[in-house]
Amino acid sequence: MPMTRDELATALRAAAASREDFPEDRFDGRGIVICAGGARMFTCAWICIGMLRRLGCTLPIEVWHLGSEEMGPPMRGLLAELGAETIDAHEVAKHHAVRRLGGWELKPYALLHSRFRQVLLLDADNVPVKDPTGLFDDPGFRETGAMFWPDLLRLSRSNAIWAIAGLERRDCVSFESGQLLLDKSRCWRALLLAHWMNQRSEDFYGILHGDKDTFLIAWLMLGQRHHLIPHQPKQLEATICQRGPDGSILFQHRNGAKWVLRGINPAIEGFRREADCFALLADLDERWDGYVFNPPGRSGAAKALERGLAAVRHFRYVRVSSDERRVELLADHRIGGAGGDEFYWYVTEIDASPVLVLAGNGASSNRLRLDPDGVWRGRLPYGPGTPVELVPLTPGAVAVAVRQAPATGQCFVRALLERAFAAYESLPRDRETTRDFMGFLRTLSILDPTVKDDLALSAPGEVGEKRRQMISLALDGWADHVQRPDGSGGISSGHGWNRHSFPLAGYDPAS
Repeated sequence: MPMTRDELATALRAAAASREDFPEDRFDGRGIVICAGGARMFTCAWICIGMLRRLGCTLPIEVWHLGSEEMGPPMRGLLAELGAETIDAHEVAKHHAVRRLGGWELKPYALLHSRFRQVLLLDADNVPVKDPTGLFDDPGFRETGAMFWPDLLRLSRSNAIWAIAGLERRDCVSFESGQLLLDKSRCWRALLLAHWMNQRSEDFYGILHGDKDTFLIAWLMLGQRHHLIPHQPKQLEATICQRGPDGSILFQHRNGAKWVLRGINPAIEGFRREADCFALLADLDERWDGYVFNPPGRSGAAKALERGLAAVRHFRYVRVSSDERRVELLADHRIGGAGGDEFYWYVTEIDASPVLVLAGNGASSNRLRLDPDGVWRGRLPYGPGTPVELVPLTPGAVAVAVRQAPATGQCFVRALLERAFAAYESLPRDRETTRDFMGFLRTLSILDPTVKDDLALSAPGEVGEKRRQMISLALDGWADHVQRPDGSGGISSGHGWNRHSFPLAGYDPAS
């Protein structure tokens, strides 16, 4: 329940009077913090960070978000390629309790708990036009430990905040918090007070212009020194352009025209480096479909197989009799490689067998099963159901991946053996069928040398023993001696090779 004005005044002044020492051992270095959860703000952050890197900025960057619903593994992987670390505020809150986290409320919380001692906060929809690293060495910042930028709005004398905060009424410029620079060691109490006000956004946002004036009021209440950039911002359509200490344009805060991955992004007259922004947007469009993707819950065995496939990494994705392209199965569940509608992958289990799922663009998933030759096969889930194959570029690589995930491999092999033996037992066992089946068993054994041990689990007793004999014969090369259609080769009559004396002939699988 919102507080009355008197209650709010009492609580705010008590918060301003509290003292908490700066934790010297928690923070170090310089860096940039961006709050950018969700698909829309992620797109903006991609352009902001991409521009920073193009401008030569090498500062470490933290991108804060609110849980997996706002930032999935593929999005984190894309940002990592730009040298940006993603921080889940919900995980931080397990160690540093917080009352309320939302869009604006997240900003002071991220400032407080980022690993940096000196930190530049940038809104995700802010586009730099120069490397901002030099701001950390500007005399105004070095002298005060806080640098702010003026807004187009003003805080009027009639605003109730002056009485609530116990400050002299005045008409002053608001802070524009699309960017601000702080040395936390020098303004820790003021930052804590701004955070306290944002934690009570239901009381303050109706009085102030969101989060930005909480910084102004906190700094004024504590008499905290700060440097306000003396140059007025330049206004473009839907954009506030902020200047650097020398008066030249430094930031373009596109607050009224946020970037959209697949939509209309209006060209803005006077907007600098716009072509670079559209190039970054096009690059993202090739690598991400605009969805916040998280793989579903999977078994430990499936996750182990995922790690093996990510180690294999390089595959050919073949739409049989149509086309093919090279793809990469990346560890963050992205599918690398140009073109195609598939952006994500993961492994699940269906009927005790591993299934490789390819997904993207919100469309139906493509489900592939592993065949004994190490190729994953399936059909497109739309249209005529074109056959597709995922073929490792390195021969035998998938066999290694399966062995690296033994639990999944055993489930797969066991299920495959059951289906194979059931099919064999239902067919006429002539020489050609037997030869093909023995070759299949040998291939499967090469794929997973533990295949004979799996038989004891799938078919204990006499049936399992006969199946183990079959595997042993296959590994000993008997399949090579089955008579070929051209009459060459073949097993001598001394071996008694016929469907009645064959090791599996005449037994009841259910016995």
